[in-house]
Amino acid sequence: MLSDFEVNLQRQISGLKALSNISELAKIGDRFMGTEGDKKAIEFVKRQFNSYGLEIKEIPFRALSFKEEKSYLKILATGEELEVIAPYFSPSTPPGGLEADLVLVKEGTEEDYRRTDVRGKIVVLAEETLGYSRFWLGTFAEKAAQAGALGMILIHPMPWPYRASMEAGNSDLRNRFCKQKLPAVCVSAIGGFRVMHALGKRETKVRLEVKTRIEEKDSVIISAFRWGTENPKERIGILAHRDNGIAPGANDNASGSGTMLEIARVLSQTKPKKSFEFISTTAEEGTTPGAYTYCQVHKEDLTKNMKALIDIDMLSGVGTIKQIEVGHWPDTEPIKHPDWLMRKVDDAAAELGYGFGRMAATWGVPEEGRFLEVGVPAICLWGNDDPYYHSIHDAPDKINPNNLKAAADTVAIVAWRLANE
Repeated sequence: MLSDFEVNLQRQISGLKALSNISELAKIGDRFMGTEGDKKAIEFVKRQFNSYGLEIKEIPFRALSFKEEKSYLKILATGEELEVIAPYFSPSTPPGGLEADLVLVKEGTEEDYRRTDVRGKIVVLAEETLGYSRFWLGTFAEKAAQAGALGMILIHPMPWPYRASMEAGNSDLRNRFCKQKLPAVCVSAIGGFRVMHALGKRETKVRLEVKTRIEEKDSVIISAFRWGTENPKERIGILAHRDNGIAPGANDNASGSGTMLEIARVLSQTKPKKSFEFISTTAEEGTTPGAYTYCQVHKEDLTKNMKALIDIDMLSGVGTIKQIEVGHWPDTEPIKHPDWLMRKVDDAAAELGYGFGRMAATWGVPEEGRFLEVGVPAICLWGNDDPYYHSIHDAPDKINPNNLKAAADTVAIVAWRLANE
């Protein structure tokens, strides 16, 4: 049962204030790690933390950044130009682009390439469901490149293209990319219809141009502390990444960042026995080198003193917010999340009149996985069913402030209980 203190805590949290934070982050635009937008996001987050009276610390790190400068796809027989988005970390085409014929491959398996001659051509793959089964394009691109293809087009099942990744989808940063990559773009279901129509009419010649910039950049992980009154070294972590795959990135993940800031605003006015640490990360878009660096730098301290961590990511999809029970990377054993901590979230949510689901993350886990690797009990609240995911339509007008309120209430009360056990 909620205590009087917890009821008062819950009343202070505002979903609308969290939404205001989200709108400010979304206005920045591209917040990919190391960009000018990332710098503006850092300034905003630090300004909020400072206004709450929290002590701020920064961990610098360096990792690959990505910038899409130009992507272009034209069906030469009709002159039609299609709206496209390049996956992050896609290489560029040769200057001026390339002209080649399209060829459809079924699943993008090695068997498909034994049956289909793709040499000197641009292969076409399709997402058949909203499950983003082709999100990690690296392995698909490598198979196509080995078979002699020059480029790749991914058809998204929604009426807009989205941003996938040219990474291999491995947890180990040393195996982040395959040895061979191809320039690639994603088209919408509408653009995909045009592509399939061209294939059917044998008007398959297209011009594809991709111009990207991939280089190492510097950024920081920001931590803000509300120190405990009895055991300040021991702490409870609440984490959200501030970067986005594509602007404006309202749900992914300004929703997590904006909600974390609202939780920080309210918990900063309390006097917990253990400390609260609010962590703003970047470079989540990819295989989480930012959170990895943070955990390796603080490994001994985290293992000893961080008693629990809650990662909040994408809180405003179309369905129920879920807790990840188990996550799967192709190069690791299944990543199990602590049931005792998930049950604390479920219990608090039930007391508040809310409810969250459970899920298995079949294509990798967010940043809590890096904390689990170093022995920190960590969980993630994740809304993985957003149709606007990684598209230009992921805007604040799609965000439900009631979802933010439910998540913030629950996380704040769980964190308070953990800090005072």
